[in-house]
Amino acid sequence: MAGQDVLLVMPTGAGKSLCYQLPALEDDDKLTLVVSPLVSLMQDQVEGLGDRAELINAQRTSADNAESLRRALAGEARMLYVAPERFWAPGIGEKLKGNVGLFVVDEAHCVSQWGHDFRPEYHRLGEIAERLGVRSTFAATATATPRVANDIVNRLGLRDPVRIATGFERPNLSYDVMPVQGDRGRERAVSALLEDPEALPAIVYSGTRKRTDATAARLTRELGRPVPAYHAGMEREARAEAQRSFMSGEAPVVVATNAFGMGVDKANVRTVIHEAVPSSLEAYYQEAGRAGRDEAPSRCVLLASGQDKGLHVFFINQTEDPEAKSQKWAQYRAVWGFVDGEGCRRVAILRHFGDRSAPVSEGRCCDVCDGALPELSDLSARKPKPAHHAGRSEPGGDVRDAILRVVEEASPSVGRTRAVEILRGGRSKVVVKYAYDELPGYGEFNDWRSDELLGEVDALLAAGTLQSTGGKFPKLELAA
Repeated sequence: MAGQDVLLVMPTGAGKSLCYQLPALEDDDKLTLVVSPLVSLMQDQVEGLGDRAELINAQRTSADNAESLRRALAGEARMLYVAPERFWAPGIGEKLKGNVGLFVVDEAHCVSQWGHDFRPEYHRLGEIAERLGVRSTFAATATATPRVANDIVNRLGLRDPVRIATGFERPNLSYDVMPVQGDRGRERAVSALLEDPEALPAIVYSGTRKRTDATAARLTRELGRPVPAYHAGMEREARAEAQRSFMSGEAPVVVATNAFGMGVDKANVRTVIHEAVPSSLEAYYQEAGRAGRDEAPSRCVLLASGQDKGLHVFFINQTEDPEAKSQKWAQYRAVWGFVDGEGCRRVAILRHFGDRSAPVSEGRCCDVCDGALPELSDLSARKPKPAHHAGRSEPGGDVRDAILRVVEEASPSVGRTRAVEILRGGRSKVVVKYAYDELPGYGEFNDWRSDELLGEVDALLAAGTLQSTGGKFPKLELAA
């Protein structure tokens, strides 16, 4: 309200929007402009603010957008919510020039190339704020590491901003990581977690649209009531209906990709399950944070498999830009360091975001501190060894154990090069066809060169621990 720029880092559900809505409604002089990439967030907030706010986005008609802009410029509304791409529409920037007091960038981590959700259309928001002649800029996010926070300040051109970071602790949430093997292990875990009515309402995050549809259909059969799917491949009306049924309580569970939930304010979500490991720890924290907004005990459960690891490696290797690829590898190391880590999950999250405060748990903390959840205790797969993500693994020991496990469990049996491909997280047709990506150790040694792993296989052959079947296509087997 004093006209200073602000960078606000506050956990999901802690009230970020109130921090800019209140000064906006108190400002009788100029308009507050809110930029957000989230259609659902904007719609919810505008509806909550009534005639004091207006909305412009591509899902509305040109006539409706024009009327919203007219009301805002006439002072009939104090806040105008705008999707970032609308600034490139003819005329809107010129009409807003000189009329904006507070310029709000919500989900500000989208500005940063180091953030988990970089949006190109966010890249020029600093330039737009300057062109509009705004009095001050307010950047808000729930997921900013210190590096991302500094990048937000620089990219938006914030002038000596007031920095407010309320901490990343969510004492009412518990964090559990459960290793699973294959689709069947994943399915059994999800079903077990949703069996108790006290676990509902729940959000199940899936890694792909195909898995989202399959999981929703399976849970509909198992729970005996509709479980909607939600992903970007659905028609807009179908997505809106899925969101409506979950928000109203008609559907106690929704299965979704990461397209769902950002900015959707459902306070009583008791369980958030990730069927697959997200691409970054920031994405996981934001999605898990949709649990327990009412501050009641809630749980966040992450199901992890070697298949997830291999998919991460595959997609990273498809990235052509060297800087972007380097950033994705950094995110990969962070999220798998969390998954494979042996320390308290809560502490790991806090430290990742630069929060040095002591961890506080109002109930259950995590699987490391409190043991596996009772309903999962008989389902958990062997937990992967963490050494491969804290730093580069050294030859011997762990890698040879991993080779032996692959040889023992692979069916059909594999030869030297296929065993190496499995350990490095390869995605060939053979790997997918025979579900080798579900084997323990899959993708755990992606930071090794093929020749190094072949050397370890040959060392086991020389020692007599492994033997070859011989023939035109020799396979590996454990020595008798």
